[in-house]
Amino acid sequence: MLSRRTLICIPIVLLFAANFGLARGEELFLNALRITSFASDSGASEFTPVFVSHPMTKTMQQENAFENGSLIEGQDDFHNTGYAVNGAEDGTVEPVGFTDDAICAEQDCEQSGDCEIPLVRHRNGFIQGVQVSYGSIGDDPATGIVVRTVDTSASFAIPLGSMDNVISITPYLRADLLEAAAIFDVPDSLYDTGVKMFWRRPISERLGSMILVTPSVRSDFQTSDNAFRLFGLGLLTWQWVPKTLSVSGGVVYTGRHDYPVLPAMGLQWTPSPRWKYDIQFPSPRISCRLAKSGSEHETWGYVSGVFGGNTWAVKRTGGVADELTLSDLRLVFGLEHLQPQNRSVFVEAGYVFNRSIEYTNIAFQQDLDAAMMLRMGVSF
Repeated sequence: MLSRRTLICIPIVLLFAANFGLARGEELFLNALRITSFASDSGASEFTPVFVSHPMTKTMQQENAFENGSLIEGQDDFHNTGYAVNGAEDGTVEPVGFTDDAICAEQDCEQSGDCEIPLVRHRNGFIQGVQVSYGSIGDDPATGIVVRTVDTSASFAIPLGSMDNVISITPYLRADLLEAAAIFDVPDSLYDTGVKMFWRRPISERLGSMILVTPSVRSDFQTSDNAFRLFGLGLLTWQWVPKTLSVSGGVVYTGRHDYPVLPAMGLQWTPSPRWKYDIQFPSPRISCRLAKSGSEHETWGYVSGVFGGNTWAVKRTGGVADELTLSDLRLVFGLEHLQPQNRSVFVEAGYVFNRSIEYTNIAFQQDLDAAMMLRMGVSF
């Protein structure tokens, strides 16, 4: 169990340290689902995509390009941004996901070099992608607990008019494989499966809302007692300085036994395209862009932290049903390579400390040694 001093320090660390997200990859889920953004997220709100294309009459330059064969009907020189451009029979061009102003803005960027073309992470369609990750927390299995984690999910988006108002649905399955000393009486495998439902919607030009609900089953699949769990997040975000600084506040229901309810608060600051300070609970992070190639790919390095652990329903030796809680704190350093349409790869290494194991019904609590962790994953 965490000490009183640690409990007092947790809110401060969450606000001013690197990245303290919730366990089970909730913080990664929120990062991956930033398929709709306020202006402060990308610094380029004019590129906000929609599912319905906007007709645009061909310019004289485009007409000449079609005639001399330098431009194929149905395509144009904007296709490198990841958006399709449809040639219609009535002689118009329909760039899917772009407005006229956005296209002109991109042309100006390419010609002058004074601005950047953002990397569009989402896809213009129902299927948003598949995510797979693997992680390991090392320990001595003779005296502690080794945890190996496999996590997989698939994301789907349902726009309510446009990608500014979207509901995302993500079914997932996570397996934690344990290797532990006999004294801890833990099962070989713990499972967490459910559906994450995410809704982010602007209320006004500066105010936005975000709701995340995750009904799930967390157990060793040997008992159903108290196996159903619910994770919930409600958040309001205010753009204090448009495209630069936003603040947020709300509440998180974790579904855990040790900390069932936590406050959600913090800020997101983008002082330049190279730096992002996403210091908000439950998904804060400090990131630095290391490389960028137009709208084709970006590479980011980041420092983060995780308020790790979870609660599972398990069957102990002798057939007794109980609830197992693993808890820890993590300092993580990561590298992530991003490509358009939710394609990415990442690798993380970190230090896991303040580890503990606790049973609820039959009282048992034990601290564990600190350990190193390694994690990697891919989205496609």
